[in-house]
Amino acid sequence: MLTIVLYEPQIPPNTGNIGRLCAATDTTLHIVGNIGFDLTDKKMKRAGLDYWKHIDYKYFPDLVHYHQHMVKTNRFHLLTTKSPYTYTSRQFMMNDYLIFGSETTGINDNILMSHWESTCTIPMKNPNIRSLNLANSVSIVLFEAMRQINENKS
Repeated sequence: MLTIVLYEPQIPPNTGNIGRLCAATDTTLHIVGNIGFDLTDKKMKRAGLDYWKHIDYKYFPDLVHYHQHMVKTNRFHLLTTKSPYTYTSRQFMMNDYLIFGSETTGINDNILMSHWESTCTIPMKNPNIRSLNLANSVSIVLFEAMRQINENKS
């Protein structure tokens, strides 16, 4: 099973939509660090509809502790617009962690630099666009990871 990790998400509907996606794909969701809303936020719950009872999610308030433990015990991919490596060049495997940063600041530069070889990006042709919506980004990368994993099972 894959795990989607959101480091310090700030926009409730994005997290709600990602939760709904995780429910649909039987993917675990970890919400980590200082988030920009309360986990009972109506907008987040509304975006996730009545699927929250079907979402395998956990909240971890301490980003530093979570990250330090996670990198010691798991394969992971850090998604950032700063990476020269495309997400399609990565080899995804069962039980990988797909890590996405805050909508406003992304993943902390210290974390990125400490694990640069584990970074990847979704390429965009238009240089005027800084990034894609977080929920859309998670969808794109999650489905590529699932495609690769299913292809390798054959």
